[in-house]
Amino acid sequence: MEYLILGLLILSPMTGYELQQFIRKNLALICSASAGSVQTALLKLESEGKITACETMSGKRRRKIFSITETGRSAFSAWIAQPMRADKNKHRELSRLFFAGLAKPEERLEAIREYIRQLEEMREILCTIRDRFSCIQARELPPGTDWPQVLRFQGYTIEYGIAAAEFEIGWYTRLLGELEEQP
Repeated sequence: MEYLILGLLILSPMTGYELQQFIRKNLALICSASAGSVQTALLKLESEGKITACETMSGKRRRKIFSITETGRSAFSAWIAQPMRADKNKHRELSRLFFAGLAKPEERLEAIREYIRQLEEMREILCTIRDRFSCIQARELPPGTDWPQVLRFQGYTIEYGIAAAEFEIGWYTRLLGELEEQP
């Protein structure tokens, strides 16, 4: 969560609420968007000197706007430069599949149907994000960031999510068909 927040703050200073909403709307498949997890990460980053906060008034409401520091930029740069690790990509739901033989046949079938439904919903959410994303690409963006590269890799992430959802939908649909024939 901390590096995700640092990356978002490189793109633009934000309030905790804005960070939470951005994560919920655009990155929920990557991490939790709970207010608690965002606030905990912000407190940690601030105590480590990786971000600073500036309080402003917006009407009668006090807003705390977070910005990244040079220490935060350095930490983010070191993190992003590390090779991606295949062993970090764990799929917790596979443990349920591993033990599905211990469930009643009708429970297995219902669990897989529900998982397929959730995957289809996830795919639709990602397609909506992709549509919103194409609108962002068409807008004028603030100077100082290599936006074409940022948007390029954000686009790859969205496309990966859609392709992964489609793969899982296909795989679990075939499994469901097999289990319906031979529970």
